[in-house]
Amino acid sequence: MNAKILVIDDESVTRRLVTHALKKVDVETIGAADAAEALRLAQAQDFALALVDINLPDMDGFTLIKHLKAIPHMNQVPMLVFTARNNADDRMLATESGAMGFFYKPFSTQELRDLVTAHL
Repeated sequence: MNAKILVIDDESVTRRLVTHALKKVDVETIGAADAAEALRLAQAQDFALALVDINLPDMDGFTLIKHLKAIPHMNQVPMLVFTARNNADDRMLATESGAMGFFYKPFSTQELRDLVTAHL
């Protein structure tokens, strides 16, 4: 597979957990700690998938997804929202922003692998 995945989360521990969880899926993960870094990376590289946290220090994840989708080569890239917040409004906002999926922290390793594999 060897796809490149952009993992956007302000917590380095979460980025490392996602990277570790996806080792068996044969993907390369590249982490961003905030929206500004994610946008810089997305403009410079091609990604097959983006995992976007809702709570970022400089922009909420829903707005970030809209900005990522505005980058021409990122327009068709699936975006998955992951968060510790569990409410229907967030799910609705994720869908409205263009996200293709939604999962909660803490996540199971297998759930994450399955979700990522399904969207690649």
